[in-house]
Amino acid sequence: MHTDFGAMTWYFPMSVLIIGTYDENGNPNAMNAAWTGTWDKNHIMISLAHHATTENIDRNMEFTVAFGTTKEVVACDYVGLVSAQREPNKIENIKTM
Repeated sequence: MHTDFGAMTWYFPMSVLIIGTYDENGNPNAMNAAWTGTWDKNHIMISLAHHATTENIDRNMEFTVAFGTTKEVVACDYVGLVSAQREPNKIENIKTM
């Protein structure tokens, strides 16, 4: 069976983007943003649901975006699976990996 998606801007493999923020106490947080894409030639697009990261962005209006690499795959998976709302020392835990 062949499916025609038409002309669309898709890329594969999808990049792993890590969104970094700080909470109201200055504690760092990071999340793995799985829903990303390109927007025009000079912008990226990131779709975020409700997370500690989005609360931090709303509060501080600051964030960073970094590309995960194969060297950091374990840490990238960890920040994508573990919520800062349930694990406040999330970033400290990465240092032991």
